[in-house]
Amino acid sequence: MAPEHTKFCDLCKQDLKPCGWTTHHKACEKKAEKQCQNQLVAESIRREDLEAEADHFADADVSERASTPGFRVDDISGIPPEVHAFEDFKWCPTPLASIPPNKHPLGAIQEKFTFRTHKDIHDRWETASHRLTEFTQDMISVPYDGTIREFDLHYRNLWEWATDLLCDPQLFLHMVFDAQRFSKFDGKTFVTFVDEPYMAEAFWNVQSQLPEGAKPLAFILYVDKTKLSSFGTARGYPVVARLANLPTDIRNGQGMGGGYVVGWLPIVKDEKDHAGKPSWVNFKNAVWHEAFLKILSPLASKSSTGQWFECLNSIQCWFFPSILILLADYEEQCVMSLTRGIKSLWPCPVCLVPHDNLLDALKTFPHRTSDQSQNILQVAWGKQTAEERDDTLKQYGLRDVQNTFWIVVLTCVHYALAWDRLHFNGGLYRDHLWAELQRLITSLGRASVAQMDHNYEAFPRWRNLKHVSQVMSISFTDSSVYEDISKMVIYAAHTIVTEDECPIGYLLLRCIQLFLEVDLYAALEVHTADTIRAGRHAVQVFSTYLQQYIAKTANTSNKNWNFPKLHMSVHIFDNIEAKGATRNYNTKPNEKMHGSLKDSYQMCTNFRNMAPQILRINHWQVVAESICRNISDFDEYQSRDADNVLDEDNFVVDDLVVSNDLPHVKLGSRQAPQTFESVENTHGHDSAFTNFRIKLNKFVTNFLLAIQVPLPGGKRVQLKANDKITECRFLKVNYESLVDWRQHTDFLHCNPKFFGAPRFNCVFVQTTDKIIFGRLLFVFECTLEDTALSLALIHPFDAPTARPRAQAEFFSVRSIIRGAFLVPDGSNDYLVVDTVDTDMFLRVKALHLEAGHLVRV
Repeated sequence: MAPEHTKFCDLCKQDLKPCGWTTHHKACEKKAEKQCQNQLVAESIRREDLEAEADHFADADVSERASTPGFRVDDISGIPPEVHAFEDFKWCPTPLASIPPNKHPLGAIQEKFTFRTHKDIHDRWETASHRLTEFTQDMISVPYDGTIREFDLHYRNLWEWATDLLCDPQLFLHMVFDAQRFSKFDGKTFVTFVDEPYMAEAFWNVQSQLPEGAKPLAFILYVDKTKLSSFGTARGYPVVARLANLPTDIRNGQGMGGGYVVGWLPIVKDEKDHAGKPSWVNFKNAVWHEAFLKILSPLASKSSTGQWFECLNSIQCWFFPSILILLADYEEQCVMSLTRGIKSLWPCPVCLVPHDNLLDALKTFPHRTSDQSQNILQVAWGKQTAEERDDTLKQYGLRDVQNTFWIVVLTCVHYALAWDRLHFNGGLYRDHLWAELQRLITSLGRASVAQMDHNYEAFPRWRNLKHVSQVMSISFTDSSVYEDISKMVIYAAHTIVTEDECPIGYLLLRCIQLFLEVDLYAALEVHTADTIRAGRHAVQVFSTYLQQYIAKTANTSNKNWNFPKLHMSVHIFDNIEAKGATRNYNTKPNEKMHGSLKDSYQMCTNFRNMAPQILRINHWQVVAESICRNISDFDEYQSRDADNVLDEDNFVVDDLVVSNDLPHVKLGSRQAPQTFESVENTHGHDSAFTNFRIKLNKFVTNFLLAIQVPLPGGKRVQLKANDKITECRFLKVNYESLVDWRQHTDFLHCNPKFFGAPRFNCVFVQTTDKIIFGRLLFVFECTLEDTALSLALIHPFDAPTARPRAQAEFFSVRSIIRGAFLVPDGSNDYLVVDTVDTDMFLRVKALHLEAGHLVRV
């Protein structure tokens, strides 16, 4: 029997306090009803599939038909599909029961040691560094002009690095070795969606070519030069590896399972005697591929015959390594694919688009393949003269160098190259669209320039959005700043660049708006067939309008729009279908790693022969991370044992953990309790607080009746002037994203002075019949006997023009869906900024469709 001070819920089998039990019980009933409905849908789907199979095998033996599964077994792994109720589906790693907890993470031998000198510390680090795969220093030799040039190379053994991850108990739990396909039932049919690499076509195609029972071990490699010194005189050339078998949250994170520096390539310095010569360019490419040959050589034979490896679950796995994704900017992609770059006849490293057709996104062109490139090179090598050989290769935009990636079976270098959102924003928006808009606004005069800066400065604050000022006169080195500028540019410029006064500028704004739509579709964390289709359409519309702008400004602008980064947008959604969401191959997480390398150069080297010194520090950091993680795992194991012996009566549910029976909005920054009289006096100048208590009495009465909570004493609520409420100036709103259907969080403020300025965020509010926007004015907690209410005074924006502030209304904070980013447009109108994140983009688009708004394209 439950304790006297609690009530027992027979649905979830929990003892709960009487306060809030009614709301909890109704939520449980609703959840149980929905689970029942989902089960009926799943059973219906199974029956339909069984009937279809029965029709197909109408002449088969009855016992054979009875054994036929309700869903087809996939033709790669042999694993039967499963159907789950969506609310109950969650992917979590299965504990490895066969592996005992590591109670001695620092090793079985405990040794005491003392540091007396710097050498002692250095020696201990060197000893500990053998825990993980270390760097190897080697030398490569490449001939040029009758001489042999030698270069130093530093790299880790890629296979041994991968086995370090496979041997990590915390990482192995999350690894996926079979291609997967997920579908979500939308009420009519199953809709396939994709996000991770192992849910996309490339991973599926690799596994489909392997022997039965074999598993792909997929590598993601990133290469790019970086400046180590402030003036760029010292540069590094790191190679970063990630394992595509890990989920994105781990793979793109920091620490174990994230990116690892696995190589440091030589940089060939230009020589005045040879710079610009085709032979010198080929030589530099040959050096790059000779160095990368050393890095990839541990995978070459294994990619052909496979490699058996005993995993932590004591199962022998037959792994075939492949290079699934290659990350780099355009110039680096040309080196990887050995194409001739921007001035060649065929400048795209992915497809055979002619140089003069880079602007055309409506046409498709044949894709390059490694087999094709190999055949062309063989034909060229069969020519008698160097000039004939060069002419043959020039017809396909290829270089006279053997491509290292050909040694890895099931790897096509052209197919592995990935479109990069970071450089797409930098090359197309920053250098072209934004530069053109700056030029046009400047031509309108100083007043327009000042107004543009003022509009940016007047923008409301929003979490994770940089508040930029002086955008018209300052150049920024951080590309993420330009990304934030782009999110606000339409709202800042639409009153300056109008269709009547500046039609060319207005056309440019439409191009920028369409660019942002392409970028937002590309940024979606999960894609369905519908979003991919819509994204492809957005690319075509953007290309059409941009060509109109280019044609109309051909005589007034010297901007060159015929460049490969613009063409690469054609491949965005091909990449998504092949490799998953773009966050799988965004270079931003890799470029963040440059920071620690620069710090090591500045603080831990003597600025000479710096590569071994930087890589030693990098390796020590990886080892330190591993040791710290083992210690924290040991502490967690011990605390788990301690928790298991706690009395169940002392168990307390953390109210920050959101579930179906707990409110999704949490309040914080509570102020001292104050009376209604004090509230009305403090806000006497604000018409929204006129008759505050009287309006609240009416709302609370109707609200309690609506949620079927008994009125106090059975009478209408009559709060008194000396009754107290508690103001809350912070809201944590958890919501389900329309993009990936996971829980995300908005941090909202309703604060008259947040860091010296008022911050009253706007929100999406669910009313009885529709979703509206509104601005938070006052958030507070109010208690009626045993019933605690969390309420908000909101200025609703549910009319063509903003309603008077005096018509502010009360809402339960449970009616708040998530935050909304609104900017003023005149004195009574507001614009919804749907560019701040992908969920906002889809949510606003859905509201437009629901309202029947026509979209002008």
